[in-house]
Amino acid sequence: MKVINDAIHGQFRIDGVREELLKTPEMNKLSHIKQLGLAHLVFPGAHHTRFEHSLGVSHIGGLMSDSISLDPHEKSTVQVAGMLHDVGHGPYSHTLEHILHERGGLDHMSITEGIILGEYDVLREGEEKSVRNRRSIPEILESFDIVPKEVAGLIRGPGAGGTERNLLQWTEGKQDFVSQDNTLSHLVHGPIDCDQMDYLLRDSHFTGVKHGIIDHHRLIECLERHSGDIAVEEGGLPALEGMLMARGLMYSAVYFHRVTRVTEIMLSRAVERSMDKLPDSVDLQRRVDAEIWDALYNAGDYAKDMIRRLKYRQLLKVATSRRRQDLTDEIIERLVDLASNSEKRIEFENEIANRAGIEEGYVAIDVPSVKLLLSEPRMSQVDIRIIGDDKKTRWFRDHTPIAEALRKRQVSQSAVYVMTIPGSEKIVSRIADEYIFS
Repeated sequence: MKVINDAIHGQFRIDGVREELLKTPEMNKLSHIKQLGLAHLVFPGAHHTRFEHSLGVSHIGGLMSDSISLDPHEKSTVQVAGMLHDVGHGPYSHTLEHILHERGGLDHMSITEGIILGEYDVLREGEEKSVRNRRSIPEILESFDIVPKEVAGLIRGPGAGGTERNLLQWTEGKQDFVSQDNTLSHLVHGPIDCDQMDYLLRDSHFTGVKHGIIDHHRLIECLERHSGDIAVEEGGLPALEGMLMARGLMYSAVYFHRVTRVTEIMLSRAVERSMDKLPDSVDLQRRVDAEIWDALYNAGDYAKDMIRRLKYRQLLKVATSRRRQDLTDEIIERLVDLASNSEKRIEFENEIANRAGIEEGYVAIDVPSVKLLLSEPRMSQVDIRIIGDDKKTRWFRDHTPIAEALRKRQVSQSAVYVMTIPGSEKIVSRIADEYIFS
C-alpha cells in the first residue's frame, strides 16, 4: 500500500492494481509532463504534472463510485480508468498534439487506448535497457481480473466514435456492465466527471486563480445512478452550477489567457517550422517536456531562438485581435480554414511577415475557439439530469438559465490573435487588417 500526500486531496491510499500501475514507465513518464504546459510563464506556481493529476482523478473516481454504490469491481475499474486516462499524453500535452498528429503521429486518446491494450510502447529506442522487470499494463490489469478493453472504453466515453458499439464488439457479445450501462463511462468522461473535478481544483490551487474552487464533496454526495447515466439530486444543484461556471471561468482566465496562448503558439511554431530537422513524430510523442526542449535547441536557428525567447520570457506580442461579433461570416469561414489547414495558415503568416519586412516565422495567427473544440468538447455539455425533490427527472437547463448561458458563453473574448515580435506590432496589425480582415 502507498500513502499519497496530495496538495489537493490530502492523504489517500493506493493499493492493489493501482499500486502496481505506479511502477510502470507509462505512469512515471507523466511526472515529467507539466499539466498546464508553459502556463508557469504566466502563473509562476503552475509546475504541477500529469502524474499528480492522474492520481487525483483516480481518488475522486473512488469517491464518486462510493456515492452511487458501485460494487468493488466497478469501483476498481473506474479508479484504474481515472489513473490511466492521461497516459497517452506526449510532451506539453495539447500544445503539440495537433502538430505531431498531423505529421504522422497519433492523438493522445488513441495512444492511451493503445497503451492500455498493449499495442503501443512509450519507451524510446534503447530505453528498455534501463527499465527492469517491467510488466505491461494489460498484464497488470488482467492479473487483477480487470479487462483492459473495458478500461479503454470508459476513457473513450459513450459518445466518442461509437464506443458503445466497439465495447460490444470487444467483449464478443458478453453481457458485461460496460456494454449495458454508460454510468461508469460518465464518471470517467462526461459532463461532471472525475477528471474535470480534479483539474479545476488542482489548476486553481497551483495557478493561484480562485475561479476553480468547487464544492466537489457536496456534488459527489448528490450523485445518483439513473437509467444508465449519472444524475444529480436537486440539493446538489448549486454545487453543479458552481462547477460548470468554474470550468468556463478557468478556461477564460487560465487555459485561454492571451499570454498563455502566446507561449503555446511560440512552442508549437518552433516544432512546426523545424520538423525536417527533428526526429519523426512518433519519436517526439514518446518524449517528455525537457527532451522536446533539447531537440528544439539543436534543430536550427529559428527553433533555438524561440526556445531562448521562452527561456528568458522574451515573448511575442499580440499585434491585433478581433472579437467574434466584429467578424463577417466570410472572415469567420476564412479563419476556420486557416485554423484547420496548417499549410495555408503558414502561407498567410509568411505573406504578412514578408510584407512587414520580418523574418518568416515571427508572425503567427491563432484561432483559440477552434483549438478549444479540438481539446475540450465537454465545454458545451450541459445536458445533465436533475432529480427533483418530487422524484421527477428534469434536465439541468429546465432548472436554471445558467445552463444556456454557459453553453453560449465564449471562452476567449477574442476569436483570433495575430502575434509578432516586439516593435513590429503596428505594421503587422496594418497588414493583417488588409490581408485577413478586409
